[in-house]
Amino acid sequence: MKQSIIKKTNKALQTRIVAGIGGLLAGALSLGLSVYETRTGAEVTRVAAGASVDSGQWKVTLNSASLAAQTPDGLRVSNGKKALTVDLTLENLTAESSNLYRDAIKLDNIPNAPMPQFYLVRDREQLWDLQPMMPEAVEAVWELPATQALPKVLKVTVIGTTYKPKDNLYAAPGWFNPTNIARVDLPVAAAAEGATP
Repeated sequence: MKQSIIKKTNKALQTRIVAGIGGLLAGALSLGLSVYETRTGAEVTRVAAGASVDSGQWKVTLNSASLAAQTPDGLRVSNGKKALTVDLTLENLTAESSNLYRDAIKLDNIPNAPMPQFYLVRDREQLWDLQPMMPEAVEAVWELPATQALPKVLKVTVIGTTYKPKDNLYAAPGWFNPTNIARVDLPVAAAAEGATP
C-alpha cells in the first residue's frame, strides 16, 4: 500500500517536471522565433512624395511637409507650440465610412510625437469620417513644443492593415496586424509667417 502511494507521488512529480520543461522549451522557442523575425524583417519600401500607397484600408498619398503659425481651421497654434503639417490625400478603400485614418501614418524621426489632428482641406474643418471611394485632400497637424528641433527632412511611415472577416477573439470583422509598408521622405518647407522652425 505504502509502495503504491510512493509510485503515484513519483509519477505525479515526474509529470510536473516534464510539463515544466516542455513549457520552458516552448517559451524559449517562441522568444527565439520572435528575435529571428525582428532581425530578418522585410525592408520597408521607400516611396517618392506624391506616390500613392495602398495600405489595405486606405490609399495614402503624402505630398509635402511644412511648419505653420495656425491650424488649417484658422486658429493660432497654442503658446509655446509650433505646428508641423503634412499635406496628404486619403481615400477610404472600404465599403463604409470610417475615422480610423489616425493610425495610417507615423513620424519616424520626431521622438514622442503626439497624435496628429486631421483637417479636411476643402472645408478647413476637422476631419471626422471619410466616405468610401472619395479621395480627399487632408492636412495632418502635429503640435510640438516650440523648442523642439525639427529635421530638415521628415521621415513618414505609412502603416498598412489586413482585413479579417472574423477575428480570433470575438469573431467580428475588422482591420488588424498593423505593419510598416512604405516610407516617404518629405523636406520640411520654410516656416509660414509667424511660425518659427
